[in-house]
Amino acid sequence: MLIIGKYRRIELLEEFEELVEKLRRDSENGVPIIVEGERDARSLRILGIMGEIIPVKSIKGLRRKLETRNVRTVILLFDLDQEGERLMRLVKRSLEGVVSEINTRYWLRLKTFKRLGFTQVEHLHLVPQRIQAPFPASYRGEEAPSRRRRD
Repeated sequence: MLIIGKYRRIELLEEFEELVEKLRRDSENGVPIIVEGERDARSLRILGIMGEIIPVKSIKGLRRKLETRNVRTVILLFDLDQEGERLMRLVKRSLEGVVSEINTRYWLRLKTFKRLGFTQVEHLHLVPQRIQAPFPASYRGEEAPSRRRRD
């Protein structure tokens, strides 16, 4: 269990809110966000990101879709696990030459929250709750409730 001090929680929450606000602004300014699946897209919608979110169904299909449009920049936002990193590399390689800028900065900044147990974009909307969750009694120096069986 990770223990976070009161002030560090505030810093993490502010950092998360700032990250989401910047992501929201970029999205509103027409930058598509590419995610692994529909659940990831739903999580971003819950956070108020209303611009274009493109779930990857196939890398070739994604490439074709972006080639037919005048997209200069895309944001890649994949899971922070090994599969997400692998997909990030594949998509990034596939989109080189199709779009001018492939933004992975948000993904890199999300690694800060990996320590909180966050690894999947589909749970992104739960990060503020995780940051603000109270410590279990045992971490606050209080007596934990007894688990004795009552007969």
